[in-house]
Amino acid sequence: MTLWNPEIILHQDFSVYPGAAAWMSDPNAYHKILAMVMEAGMHWEEGPYRAAVLAHIDEMEEWEEHGTAYEQWCQQDTNMDDLHEPSLFTEWNQAESGICWVGGGYLGVADPSNVPKYTPEMLQQREDLNWFYNFKWNTYGCKNPPVCAVGDQVPDQTELLTLTAVGENHGVAKCVFGAVFVPKGALTHLRYNGGAEVGTIFDGEITFTPNNKFPWRLKHNGITFTYEDMTGNRQPDDYKFRITNKQKRQKKT
Repeated sequence: MTLWNPEIILHQDFSVYPGAAAWMSDPNAYHKILAMVMEAGMHWEEGPYRAAVLAHIDEMEEWEEHGTAYEQWCQQDTNMDDLHEPSLFTEWNQAESGICWVGGGYLGVADPSNVPKYTPEMLQQREDLNWFYNFKWNTYGCKNPPVCAVGDQVPDQTELLTLTAVGENHGVAKCVFGAVFVPKGALTHLRYNGGAEVGTIFDGEITFTPNNKFPWRLKHNGITFTYEDMTGNRQPDDYKFRITNKQKRQKKT
């Protein structure tokens, strides 16, 4: 407890006692401190302070028990693939003061069969998109976003993309903000520049398409960089051979 008094008391021997020293010069100071401690409930032998501390200790011991049980579970031959599978999630809707399905209606009202499922990675992508929307893209110099945010835009982004599906007419990639539609022309470009298989990574300029199946789309001629040696489809020697032949052809022309 910190004691402070703005007054300055002149003691009988003409010495000055500023601040806490002046307060403690009272012969009953310690009795007053005890009275304040008791009133504040901070006395260790009794009162809500002791109860609160003991409750926290019990909770920490419970956490330790849970941690031990979790470590034992992880050491077992347990299949944890289901942790990354799509599932239904709920969240608190602050605007409506109610619990809602993520991507759906109110819990207990909306039909769960019509609610989209998310993986933990998809939830993080959704969270990142919302954060940038509220705190970066629409602040316009606002010092207290998102309270004073006035914009409603999602600008084009250049992001690191990873192909997650490849079809005959289009592909799908993922980035930090969600799924990205990859048109057929971009897949053709990738096939000639390192490969277009699941796991291929590249940099691309994407535009927001909220009303489509995938929230983002790779723009026309939007591939800005390919990582040919990192896709696993080409050996470094093959890559160097192709570059060397390309340089020779440029010299001849």
